[in-house]
Amino acid sequence: KDHPKKHKEDSKEDSPASAQQSGTQSTSFLQSIQKTLSYLRHPTIGPLMFIKFLNGVSSSAFTTVLPLILANKLQFSTTQMGYFMSASSLSVAAFAAVGISPAMAYMGNQPDRLAFVGIGCRLVSMVVFGVVVSWVMSMSTMASFEENIITISTKGLMATTLASVTVSISSHMHATSLTTLTTGTVSTEERGAILGLEHGLFSMARIVGPPLGTTLLARGPASSFISELGAGGLWKVILVCILMDFVLMALLKVWSTREYTKIKTIDSKTDGDSMPCRPLMEDHDHSD
Repeated sequence: KDHPKKHKEDSKEDSPASAQQSGTQSTSFLQSIQKTLSYLRHPTIGPLMFIKFLNGVSSSAFTTVLPLILANKLQFSTTQMGYFMSASSLSVAAFAAVGISPAMAYMGNQPDRLAFVGIGCRLVSMVVFGVVVSWVMSMSTMASFEENIITISTKGLMATTLASVTVSISSHMHATSLTTLTTGTVSTEERGAILGLEHGLFSMARIVGPPLGTTLLARGPASSFISELGAGGLWKVILVCILMDFVLMALLKVWSTREYTKIKTIDSKTDGDSMPCRPLMEDHDHSD
């Protein structure tokens, strides 16, 4: 007879503890989010995160307009479009598997140098893509186009695919180098939060980039000279992406110069002894 009553009393005693535990979990979750977002304010991590975000915006804006240009301007077939997209993805997978390690070693295992190379290759590749598209469109107005349509289309497909593959590999090279920089400047315990924040910013960049690219493409050429080149608003997209990439390079140059100056200062004070990796947020909290 006393068993139900006892069970009821135990439930009353446990309910405050359960509520307190739930409140503690909620507080811990909010603190975790707050700490992750606080990396954006850190003088070392914050600039790299902004560079990563801007890189994602530039890359997604350009890659969004690629299939639109190929389908609407160059009249690529559905099969050709499939081969085009597969080639870009396959090239990135192959480079990630066998190319990134030798490239990093060739750069002296300095990720910032590899990031500069990646962004530079992407700049050149975007311009090459625009030139090829403009060439194919200008050839389409000539009388000999109907006779040589197969040759021109084949060359256009090969050239645009090569340029797109280079853009994809360059973007991957740059993004991987930035990830190496960010994870290399924090402790092991902080890497999970850094990687999560990176992926979140990259997802936000892919929200901003596609509408930016399609809006620029729809508004047409930026000037009469660009209009004469053909390809409509493609050159406006390319120019905006180039501008963002130049900003990326400038920010990365400032960041790398400042960080290498810090390293040299620390090495001179410690006589070259290596220093253990400490959580960056601890230093940031003390500086505040």
